[in-house]
Amino acid sequence: MQKYTHGASSARTLDLTKAAIIAALYVAMSLLLAPLTFGPIGIRLSEGLNFLGLYNKRYIYAITVGVFIVNYFSYGIWDMIVGSISTFIFLWIGRWLGEQVVKHINFKIDPMIIKYIVLTIVFSLSMFTITFLVVFLGYDGPIWPLYLNMAGTEALAMIVGGFIIYPISKRINFYD
Repeated sequence: MQKYTHGASSARTLDLTKAAIIAALYVAMSLLLAPLTFGPIGIRLSEGLNFLGLYNKRYIYAITVGVFIVNYFSYGIWDMIVGSISTFIFLWIGRWLGEQVVKHINFKIDPMIIKYIVLTIVFSLSMFTITFLVVFLGYDGPIWPLYLNMAGTEALAMIVGGFIIYPISKRINFYD
């Protein structure tokens, strides 16, 4: 009888499966909360899943795929491209910047909380890309209120997500 061992192939399959689950969760949360996600306020609570990118790089790809799919329902192809590229870039920037802040500044609190704060700030500020997309697609109102609304709702979604993901991370190992 041959003993089954986990090889590189099964590890890749497990990574892909975990990423697919998170991408699907992002899509499901966004669509189930559609009145909030696509409504006049436009708060996408699924953005709280962005914090998973701090634990493992596979989740950066998963969230990017989730954003790509969900953005079909907002501004279509343009949002699919701009939104997912923006998500991908700013998840990497937030992850890197969070690591740099933790490495170079000694805080008396859990370093992951500092990384959460950094990622929240990065993502809130990153809403300029979506603001410019909305203007490009025909919005003719004032830009600053639009940007501040988008940055504010992004911050709110991230804060709510942080209060959910952080305690869960104490019970579930998102690093593996």
